[in-house]
Amino acid sequence: MEANGSSKKIDDVGETERDVATRNQFAAEKHAVIYKKHRPKADPKAIERILNFAKEKKSTRFTLAVDIACGSGQGTEDLAQHFEKVIGIDISSAQINEANRTNKATNVEYKVGDAENIPVKDNSVDLVTCSQAVHWFDFDTFLREVDRILTPNGVLAVYSRGDYVLLHDDQEVEKELTTIYKECTWKTLKNYWNDPVHATRQKGYVDLNIPYPDFNRTRIQSKMDMTLTELTGFISSFTAYQRFRKENPDEDIFTPLYARFLRALKVNTEPDKTVVTAGCPLYLLMGRKPDEEEIKRFHFVWEENE
Repeated sequence: MEANGSSKKIDDVGETERDVATRNQFAAEKHAVIYKKHRPKADPKAIERILNFAKEKKSTRFTLAVDIACGSGQGTEDLAQHFEKVIGIDISSAQINEANRTNKATNVEYKVGDAENIPVKDNSVDLVTCSQAVHWFDFDTFLREVDRILTPNGVLAVYSRGDYVLLHDDQEVEKELTTIYKECTWKTLKNYWNDPVHATRQKGYVDLNIPYPDFNRTRIQSKMDMTLTELTGFISSFTAYQRFRKENPDEDIFTPLYARFLRALKVNTEPDKTVVTAGCPLYLLMGRKPDEEEIKRFHFVWEENE
C-alpha cells in the first residue's frame, strides 16, 4: 500500500539534491540554545489526542516511545510520564547536546540519528511522534522505517502548527497585530525561507497520508500567551531568521517591531511585560500499525517502488 501522495519528495517540489546544509540546518550550537529557549513546547491537547488514540488498542503500559527530529527536546519529555522509556532522535548533534544538557527526565535518552535510518530495534516501539519536521524527510522511506520499528497496534503521530495570528478582543487591533507579525515573518524574511518545504508544512500536510487502515487526520486550534520578547525570541528560532542574520548581522528588526506592536496595542509597557496571545491551527495525522489479524483482513502490504 502506497502512502497516497507521500511519494512526492522534497526533490520533486523544487530541490534537485538534498544537500547537507538543508538536512542539517539546525546544527549550529547557538541556534540550538535559541531553539530550546524560545520554541513552544508540544501542545497538551495534541499530546492528549495522541495518547488516547494509542490507548484504544493497547491494554498494557506503554514501553517505548520515539520522538523523531526531537530538536532540543521540546516535546520529548512530555511523553516521559506515560512510557517506561522515551528516545529522542535528531540529525543535529548540537540539538542533541542541548537536549542532553537540559534533560531532567531519568527515563529519556537522546541520540543523534536519521529519520530515514532510525537507530531502534524492529518491532520495539509503541509510539513514534514527529513534530514540525516530517516535511524535511523522504516520507516514504520514513514510513517504512517507522513500520519496521513499531509493534503491532503501535502508532505513528506527526503534527505541525500552521501560520500564527495574534488574537485580541478588538478585531481591528487583532488585524493590525497580525499584519505586523506577518510583515516581519513573510515580508522581511521572505527570501530566507525554503519555500517548497515550508509550503508543505503551511498547507497542513494535506498531501501526506499514513497508509494504515486505521488512519486519522484532525485539526486542533492552538493558542498560547507570550510576551513580545518571547514572541521575537520565537521568530529568532526560525531557520529563515538565522539565514537573515547571517547575511545582515548588524540589522535590528525587532526594536522597530516592538514599537509597532506597542502602538497597535495603545500601551507604553516594556516588551518583556507586554503579553499577546498567539493562535494557530495544529494539524495532526495519526496511523495505527495493523496487528497480524488485521494484516490478513486488509491484505496490507508495503509496495516496493519500482
